[in-house]
Amino acid sequence: MKKRIALCMMTLFCLTACTSQQNTQTQSSENTVSEADALEAAPSENNASPASEDTSSDTVYTKAFGTYTVPNGWIESSSHSTEDKFFYISPQDQQSSLPNNISVNMGQNPYSAQDHASFRKAILNQLAAQLPKGVTLNGNGSYTANDYTLYTFTFTITEEENSLIATQYYIVGDYKYVMVYESVYDNANKEETDNVAKTIVDTFVWAEP
Repeated sequence: MKKRIALCMMTLFCLTACTSQQNTQTQSSENTVSEADALEAAPSENNASPASEDTSSDTVYTKAFGTYTVPNGWIESSSHSTEDKFFYISPQDQQSSLPNNISVNMGQNPYSAQDHASFRKAILNQLAAQLPKGVTLNGNGSYTANDYTLYTFTFTITEEENSLIATQYYIVGDYKYVMVYESVYDNANKEETDNVAKTIVDTFVWAEP
């Protein structure tokens, strides 16, 4: 059961439905969906470096789609990462069957950066359709520290003795997005995992075209 829920949470919500236009927000009897209607601006500051480097406190990763910083104490997991999706964990959790983890990947969609509201609706529709019965989905809009439009969705899934607290951050680009997917299985270390995910989000900078 642990293997099944772990695999489910690491591969769920690839947003294939976001490649087609979604025009309505759904709210079914199976899921409760809530969202902020307006975007709230966050303080703007540039924290990311265009080059990859290790420092005493963090590591700056350079990928084909952009750069972002991972705080000291977390590493890129080569055993879980692929060519287009990168997983980050705490070294102390490497032997855990369900480690807290954060994945980063880029996807494409048919929406311009200015049409981010349509992208938001597509995400809401797909998550509402995919989440198990009774799961509450919460969402809000804001900006990253580098002034990119950001949509954040949270939900909790409990299956037998296992519980997942998930946060999906969508950094909006022009006909593309980056998803930072935070998966928390050990609630005792949730604050640390939250901080790492938020650092990745706020330091992310899109690569030059």
